[in-house]
Amino acid sequence: MNEAQRQSYLKAMGLTPWVARVPLPGAAPSPALDWQEENPGEVPAQPAPESSMKPARPAAEPTRVESPAATPAPAKPSPDTPVEAEPAPQASAAVPAGQALTFTLEAHGGNGTWLLAAQQDAQAPGLGRFEAPLLASLLALFRARPERPRRFFCPLTDQPMAAGDAAQALDAFLKGLHRQAGGERVLLLLPQALSESLFEIPRYRPFTLGGMPALVVSSLTEMLEDPAEHKKTSWLAMQEHGFAGQ
Repeated sequence: MNEAQRQSYLKAMGLTPWVARVPLPGAAPSPALDWQEENPGEVPAQPAPESSMKPARPAAEPTRVESPAATPAPAKPSPDTPVEAEPAPQASAAVPAGQALTFTLEAHGGNGTWLLAAQQDAQAPGLGRFEAPLLASLLALFRARPERPRRFFCPLTDQPMAAGDAAQALDAFLKGLHRQAGGERVLLLLPQALSESLFEIPRYRPFTLGGMPALVVSSLTEMLEDPAEHKKTSWLAMQEHGFAGQ
């Protein structure tokens, strides 16, 4: 739609159309519309002379204000100047404080000992094809009865669970197992990162969890990947602290 038609529609709807009759500084000239009615007594305003469109020159130069002296940039060190090495960043924890954890533990009871093994895949329905036979060998050592395992899931709901809350939930889970089926000790097979996130005590050192003596050793995955290191270290710790079965 051109401008003439738009103005006609506005006038037909009772709106007052208008166009600029005086050239505006910096604006395109308004088109002359042949349908506009001129008022007989109205004298069109003459366009301002070109000189009036230009900004007036100031009478005097503005006073110059000296800015404060800029801080000199530090001199670049020469190649012969010794440079102090920055300290290396400290190793961070396995899981930063407040970050959510996701893991699943399979729990079995045998001969007074609760064995809790971390699944390599927390979302899987159970242990992997290589983890399950290794856990079966450990359960035979503790004379565990074949039964459906209990499981501890983290998070417990759809809401994320921080490391501190997960440790408290695991403590309550083990207390419940102790009330229901007894037990004298807890042996946990956890990867190092998960153990450091849940507990302040390092692996292979005894502590108390769920009201029972507890010990964290290498996970099933670590034992499968490096049996010479993790099986030996875990077995020596179990013997030293009385977690080697009867």
